[in-house]
Amino acid sequence: MKTSTILVGLTMSLLLLALPAAASDYTLGVFGNANEDDTINMQDVTYTELIILEYKDQTQLADGKHDDRINMQDVTQIELIILEREKELTVLDATDRIVTINKPVERIASSSMPQDIRTICALGAADKIVGIPDIITDEADRFPAIYIPHPELLELPIAGSPYFGGPYLEVIASLEPDLVLVSYADADAVQEAVGVPTIAVPAIDMNALAFKGFKWLKMMGYVLGEQERAEYLSSYFNDKLDEVSDVTSEIDEKPEVYLAFWTDFTYTPATYAPVEVAGGINVADDPGTYGPYGSFMWQVSKEQIITWNPDRILIHSYIPTMHMISMDDVLDDLDLQTIPAVENKDIYYTKGFQFGWDPATGVVECFYMAKLFHPDEFAGLDVEGEGNEILEEVYGVDGIWTEMNDMFDLHTWD
Repeated sequence: MKTSTILVGLTMSLLLLALPAAASDYTLGVFGNANEDDTINMQDVTYTELIILEYKDQTQLADGKHDDRINMQDVTQIELIILEREKELTVLDATDRIVTINKPVERIASSSMPQDIRTICALGAADKIVGIPDIITDEADRFPAIYIPHPELLELPIAGSPYFGGPYLEVIASLEPDLVLVSYADADAVQEAVGVPTIAVPAIDMNALAFKGFKWLKMMGYVLGEQERAEYLSSYFNDKLDEVSDVTSEIDEKPEVYLAFWTDFTYTPATYAPVEVAGGINVADDPGTYGPYGSFMWQVSKEQIITWNPDRILIHSYIPTMHMISMDDVLDDLDLQTIPAVENKDIYYTKGFQFGWDPATGVVECFYMAKLFHPDEFAGLDVEGEGNEILEEVYGVDGIWTEMNDMFDLHTWD
């Protein structure tokens, strides 16, 4: 295990969490999405025709052909996208770059975050991956959603690193990809160097659950010609979230929760959707407060945690077989003995995000937290069974959550 990789990775991930995303940031960034919602369908055809007739104002994404004109060619392009017969697709990446991709995409090289490999796997397109980021092989045991269903991916050439060295341009060029995925890199420079469309992807899309939009999952669905699968997964995730929130929304008494994330007990995310979905209150949820890593992740004093007086403490367990923060460390801290969570030993490990956000495991975490927070209301819930079922639906293999449960030392129920 490379501790330096972990620490740098955490810092880099945090730096990209500078500002909370607005709902508009979850608009599907595909040219052809004329009405700028979260999908492309016949409503976009109608909307574009109304723009042409001057009954609607122009939108950027109505220019499906991306030729700075909105006309019937854009209507045709939108219809082709709906039918999955388009020859080109233009998208907005995470840095608002406009990238035109030749279709179909058959070969993908990624020096980006593991979450992008997980997304491609979830969409049933793992066979299109020809190059992977180094972290997937360097710390393979952290990514059971990759190595259990697709162990063959660990044998692929290394296309670069999200953190050290960036994209390996010569390797990428030799792989002859149709598409390159990068993060923490100059996507324009990579695209120019290798001559291949290059998309910059977000480091962490942790608000996907909050907005229930799953924008990047859907975008990759359009890129890979798997939009039906992407729409299905998005709907499936939302249905699962509703199973939890339909119960928790009726609960009046909700525990106050402190999340101890990353490498120190005093680091905490100001926004973490699974807590709210599961019927908890994140004590650090203060949009007006900024810490060293912006409004998402900030560092607080121990005195502030004592003042918050949380009922539950969840510790981010992001390193298999070891903990940077342990439950015993918290229970034995003499300064924290008056906190209800410590008095009652209501302290647990939780998975959190692992070098990027996986919507599937985030949804499972909502079930996990719901039973931790409200054991009576969720007495009949089999968290392990539910988790395995969800991850099998997404990744095609049973037992992934059981592996994660053991790996990250999560709580289990008799």
